[in-house]
Amino acid sequence: MAFGIRSTIISIILLGLSVPGFAHIHDQDQLAEQQVKSMLDGIPIHYVGVTTVDHDSTGITIDGEPDETIWATTPYFNNMIVAVPATGKPGQFPTEIRMIATEKGLFVSAIMYQPPETLVRRLANRDAFIDRDTFGFTLDTSGQGTFAYWFIVALGDSVMDGKVLPERRYSNDWDGPWLSKSATFDAGWSVEMYLPWSMVNMPQHEGTRNIGFAVSRQVSHTNERYQWPGHAYSSPQFVTALNSMRVAGVEPRRLISVIPYASSVLDNSTRDNDRTRTGVDLTWKPSTRLELTASVNPDFGAVEADNVVINLTALETFFPEKRLFFLEGNEVFVTTPRANSGNPLRELTNENFATTSRRVFVTDFLPTPISLLNTRRIGGTASQVVLPPGNVPIPGERNLPTDLLGAIKFTGTLGDLRYGILGAFEDDVEWLTRDVGGQLSRLQQDGRDFAAVRLSYEQSAENRYAVGYLGTKMRGSLYDADVHGLDVHYGTGDGKWNADFQLINSNVDNISGTGGVLDVTYAGNSTIQHKFELDYFDESVDINDLGFLARNNVVGAQYVLRYADSKTRGVLKGTRGAFTFRQQYNVSKGQVVDSGIFWRNTALFSGRNTIRSALAYLPKRFEDIDSRGNGAYRAEDRWWFNVLLTTDASKMFSYSISAGAIQEDLGDWTRNLSAGVTIRPTSSISIDFDVRYRRRHGWLVYQGGSNFGAFEGIDWQPGIDLNWFMAPGHQLRFSLQWAGLRMHNEALYAVPVGDGELTSVVPGRDYDFTVSQLTTQLRYRWEIAPLTDLYVVYNLGNRLPLRSEGDFNSLFSDVFDDPQLDALIVKLRYRFGN
Repeated sequence: MAFGIRSTIISIILLGLSVPGFAHIHDQDQLAEQQVKSMLDGIPIHYVGVTTVDHDSTGITIDGEPDETIWATTPYFNNMIVAVPATGKPGQFPTEIRMIATEKGLFVSAIMYQPPETLVRRLANRDAFIDRDTFGFTLDTSGQGTFAYWFIVALGDSVMDGKVLPERRYSNDWDGPWLSKSATFDAGWSVEMYLPWSMVNMPQHEGTRNIGFAVSRQVSHTNERYQWPGHAYSSPQFVTALNSMRVAGVEPRRLISVIPYASSVLDNSTRDNDRTRTGVDLTWKPSTRLELTASVNPDFGAVEADNVVINLTALETFFPEKRLFFLEGNEVFVTTPRANSGNPLRELTNENFATTSRRVFVTDFLPTPISLLNTRRIGGTASQVVLPPGNVPIPGERNLPTDLLGAIKFTGTLGDLRYGILGAFEDDVEWLTRDVGGQLSRLQQDGRDFAAVRLSYEQSAENRYAVGYLGTKMRGSLYDADVHGLDVHYGTGDGKWNADFQLINSNVDNISGTGGVLDVTYAGNSTIQHKFELDYFDESVDINDLGFLARNNVVGAQYVLRYADSKTRGVLKGTRGAFTFRQQYNVSKGQVVDSGIFWRNTALFSGRNTIRSALAYLPKRFEDIDSRGNGAYRAEDRWWFNVLLTTDASKMFSYSISAGAIQEDLGDWTRNLSAGVTIRPTSSISIDFDVRYRRRHGWLVYQGGSNFGAFEGIDWQPGIDLNWFMAPGHQLRFSLQWAGLRMHNEALYAVPVGDGELTSVVPGRDYDFTVSQLTTQLRYRWEIAPLTDLYVVYNLGNRLPLRSEGDFNSLFSDVFDDPQLDALIVKLRYRFGN
């Protein structure tokens, strides 16, 4: 408490503020009582009491101005400590935090002192992390550190929210129906939040309950993040080391939500001309024991667009889920940290995702998730279609999503047991095909059915113990796929030791396989942390009908040493990074298929400039995947490096530029350059422009059979993203991504019988090729209320067939001709509920 009192007194004297409308401000008698619960790295964690009042008696209007009488009589807290950089000192600017509980929800207000001329107001998409002033609140309604919800409101009312699993496995997938507003006054700015109990999972509990919470504040002007508790971002605990509020008279609330929708699509491509859909999403939560979510005739139309990715390898590209139905309550189906798509970036680079500089990262050589449940499979591209002899689908048909008839999900808790049940049913697959005579016909075949069952039992009194089961099933017209997973978890109460283990068994078309992963983490302090990983997947294990696994037939280990240093040394303001040592073999032959020593580092310099550097040595290995079952060839020793400079994100113009190179499998060098700029002429307009250039030499691309071509050429990938927030809740966005490749064949090689060095082959034809792929979207969104939106979206997308020649001008202009996707979408959804 001494931290808060001293900070408040000093700041008041320095600022000499007088704030009309907030008569209670600066009254030291209004400081709330609190007790120190524990200490972590010398930083206190507190117990506080929060008063519960009748909801209707509060008289609070969520307008960002905490000027109601009840706020004036509510004691405040001012315990904010600078956590980024991790100085452990009280924040320069006071933050008065007040909390009021009711039987329906939690009201939170914050009065944040700061010279008005230093405030940074910027509007952005929901869940967009950019440099600006924000206030955040994290809430663990279980009080047991199993998971938490986080909520952030920025100056200007843009919001961010999501969930976080121990210890910092953040996701922004979840969107909740909560209320918030911000306002400015002559000595800073203020925030009001209302967080309804009905939107969160809350266990049954008699009497006074403990609810975990944390508070954060981003001060863009000083490039600091205040937190309470003020642990460093690299500390070994977060979710299990929150403050605790003691609240009486709060019980789980029933939730009823009905979200009907109507959408109309005008499709100018060859597939359909016009179609209209109506449907409804239902959520019913009568108690903590059960939550039912159902979607009838769902419309998962393309109001969001995936990034353009050119992938000519045999390894699948992972795309994250963006559909609200599958995101809601998905944390119960997360079995290990490996299943989180954002986890490799944090684990292997030790990023703290600060908004100090332009947000661009080095993502090469980061592994993809290992997940038994990848809901992008549901309603994704069809995988069980039999084409009539002589027929081929027209371009683009194979990549189209499949409509869903319906989906249903049950989640809940029974004491220490959490459960989840998911079912989804696809409509018939419809493809346009063309026969050898050029005649078009419509092919219709049965869609797939999907199911998943999750059980997780967890105890976390002192140390954390958990055991869980996840089973999935895909039923198709050609074959069925069943996957079973058993996961076990252990964590010490101080957060220093954590272990996660998962055993997997699959049966796909009566072929069984086995695999598993083991992760052990030791975080002795916030400066140095260690992680050791083991993987084993046999030749037959296959979880990709409803999960995601980049490859099977592999056994290996990985060790990661993470470090962080927040001390200032001249112009260097802090550094963090990781060393990674990786070695993997294929199970079938014992060949080394992946090996490397990686160093990734992030350094913050004066002027809010950041340099991210990466260096790797990749020893000889066998490439056994890209040949599509036609043997393995030996790749030479290789080196990879990359240097990325990003500049001050608080400026109107912020830049990024990177340069790097990698040796290809036969030793030739591919060089890459990238550059980007973010322009923010006003608080309501942002423009991002990025371009990536690669000059390839000796790039091996599969050519069928056992053959590989070595290519040299140029790869351009420009993109633009423009956002205009015309008024509160109204956004106009334009995005365009294009990838163009021109490749000239230098040589042709073949994988020898019995594996080994590639052997030279005389080309029998011209293997030169080009690639041109475009995704562009123009979207208007009116956010009428939480989970209530009107979308007007125009999508244009195309990928040209491979051809042997063409300059970049023609590749770009031709991609607009006869597009595979050319659609105008109008969609309205409206939420009714408590």
